[in-house]
Amino acid sequence: MKPILLYYKIQSFQNFSLEYLEDNFDVIVLDSPKHDQPDILKRINVLFAPMGYLYDKEKIDLCEQLSIIATPTTGEHHIDTEYAKSKGIRICSLKNQQHFLQKISATAELTWGLIICLTRKILQAEKSVRNIKWNGKIFGEKTPKMLSEMSLGILGLGRLGKIVANYGKAFNMDVFYYDPYVKNENFIRCDHLHDLARKSDIVSVHVHLNEKTKNLVGLDFLDQMPSGSYLVNTSRGGIVNEKDLVKALEKNHLAGAAVDMLENEHLPDFNIFKNSLMEYAQTHDNVIITPKIGGVTKDSWEMVEKHIIDLIINELQKRNGSN
Repeated sequence: MKPILLYYKIQSFQNFSLEYLEDNFDVIVLDSPKHDQPDILKRINVLFAPMGYLYDKEKIDLCEQLSIIATPTTGEHHIDTEYAKSKGIRICSLKNQQHFLQKISATAELTWGLIICLTRKILQAEKSVRNIKWNGKIFGEKTPKMLSEMSLGILGLGRLGKIVANYGKAFNMDVFYYDPYVKNENFIRCDHLHDLARKSDIVSVHVHLNEKTKNLVGLDFLDQMPSGSYLVNTSRGGIVNEKDLVKALEKNHLAGAAVDMLENEHLPDFNIFKNSLMEYAQTHDNVIITPKIGGVTKDSWEMVEKHIIDLIINELQKRNGSN
């Protein structure tokens, strides 16, 4: 008898992954967690937990037979992991899957795309051509420096931070980093967070969201950055205080910013129309906001989905072997 697994259509798994699930599980498919039913939840053994919905004590207690909560993300902040573990429920995610994640470079690639778009005003230039204007010189006036004459600051020199830092080296940039847990002689280490801000024309954020990193980048940090600098965040929303970021942009201290996830986007009551950065972006062209596309390439999707399913299968096999 196959384990019962709950999958939601909003997760948009590849056909290969769906077939792989059907081969190994008795799959129940719902559109989203909004369609959860108590009689289904109490029967399932495995649950896929999509971002944007909370899996807290109340939800977990409804799942009487649950053995595994799975999420194809590095972040687990939408899951009450401590409570799940206290109930003997295993979390299968990309967190701590460093060997596998070395193969996944999509978020680092997006980071660098955003850096180039911001500093070279590519979106504005393309829009001007669509409006039948052909004057590249005006964008030169808005772009005072080549990347090779700018410094790059990496906040968090983990897997993705290292990849982005090496891209910076390829552009002949001075690369600084702040990470109290890492020492790397290939880049220039900053001992204090605000040292990184002061030395960086571009700061790229690559840390996990937790209690220590929430609002880590606020007005104190942004004010320390050089006038005309840039901020890019392809990590979780909430690490950068968006209201403070808007203030730094409004007073023209920052030349631009780009983010791939907004603050509180993972919460069920998130309203994109009440987000301060989105409101600012409606009337300003120096902000780029992308809808969590960091890891979104077809090949990376397939690799990640298969890896998570394999983790689930391996965990169930271990549990069955111990019984």
